[in-house]
Amino acid sequence: MESLVKRKNNITVVDSIMGSGKTSWAIHYINTSPKCKKFIFITPYLTEIQRVIEKTNKSFIQPLPKGKRSKLESLKNAIVNGDNIVSTHALFKRCDSELIQLLEAENYTLILDEVIDVIDEINITKDDIKILLNSVDENGEKIISIGDKGEVKWNAKSYGYGNYQSVRNIANSGNLVLFDESKMYWLFPAEIFESFTQIYILTYMFEGQVQSYYYQLFKIDYRLKSVGYEKEKGYYLKEYEGRMNENRKQLKSLINIYYSSPSDNRDMNKIGEKFNSFSKSYLTEQLKSQKYKDLIKKNSYNFYRHKVKCSTKKVIWTSFKDYEKILTPVGLKKSFVPLNARATNQYAAATTCIYLSNRYMNPLIKRYFQSHGIKVNEELFALSELLQWLFRSAIRKQQKIDVYIPSSRMRTLLEKYLNNEI
Repeated sequence: MESLVKRKNNITVVDSIMGSGKTSWAIHYINTSPKCKKFIFITPYLTEIQRVIEKTNKSFIQPLPKGKRSKLESLKNAIVNGDNIVSTHALFKRCDSELIQLLEAENYTLILDEVIDVIDEINITKDDIKILLNSVDENGEKIISIGDKGEVKWNAKSYGYGNYQSVRNIANSGNLVLFDESKMYWLFPAEIFESFTQIYILTYMFEGQVQSYYYQLFKIDYRLKSVGYEKEKGYYLKEYEGRMNENRKQLKSLINIYYSSPSDNRDMNKIGEKFNSFSKSYLTEQLKSQKYKDLIKKNSYNFYRHKVKCSTKKVIWTSFKDYEKILTPVGLKKSFVPLNARATNQYAAATTCIYLSNRYMNPLIKRYFQSHGIKVNEELFALSELLQWLFRSAIRKQQKIDVYIPSSRMRTLLEKYLNNEI
């Protein structure tokens, strides 16, 4: 892993609320740019790729596997050819040193639609890490060595295939770190953010997202802008005035949060009144009870069917992926939208939202950042995740939505946000 050094400021974070026109601005920017300007547009979903291809007046290609050539090889070939490229976060995360080398030789502008996963936990046990730390090769050299910032170096050149092949590959790419001698993490290569002429990141509440802490870790500078709109000039970038200066009155009028009324024989929020209710660790323990499972499902069904009287076609719901099957409310088998859904209009017809979650950053990832003196704001992280999910619904089209959030913590965060208190 590269030493933590200050980098040039070529990054603009376009921090504007969902539905404000960030993607529309990006398409306008592409369409009004000089013919010689080359772009790489990275979006979370395959479904959004077609929108970029259809709406831009430049010719974009999507890297696809061909014969023995992988998507990554196709991406590299497209860069060599100087093509405009549109692809997904999943492919972009597979970037290696050769890709970075190719980008450094070109003049590409990157448009990153939504933040990318910049740190992932490696699937390796504490015992296996201990074995690696204490193992030597046939020459008596340590299999791995650890740098002063936790970077893992793979020393065993003769190692071919085995249980640690994936660990070796990530270490050899320079993207593996060890923390507390108990966890290994893949880190997105920071060098890639130096290899573009310009970078635009389209998101909202960047300050609360993991990528902002990652930028602090690597001392990567960025400037904040937001999106404006005028009839004569269309969408444009303007100075960022800060999150607390946003006018959220209209937004507040569109979000109807469920609270019990005097006529109710049951308060469906009661199940989530503890601060950690509906967190992953809390659900792991509580869902051992069949009655508890049934109560959550019953409340969810009661909300959309009787309280809101909404068709199943206009309902979306979510929880942690591990609990999707056991918490699916009656009638909503096809209405699950992942917790991390963002940058898609696929569910914009939904007017009823059920949020069965209480979000916290991975505690070990949080401790990893804190070990480098980086302060993590759990409230902003949870709120940004909730807002991203809610904005998959009809609210992005300025339509009213009904929301059931049994977690008192998550519901309070939303209330504070709508009242401009956070």
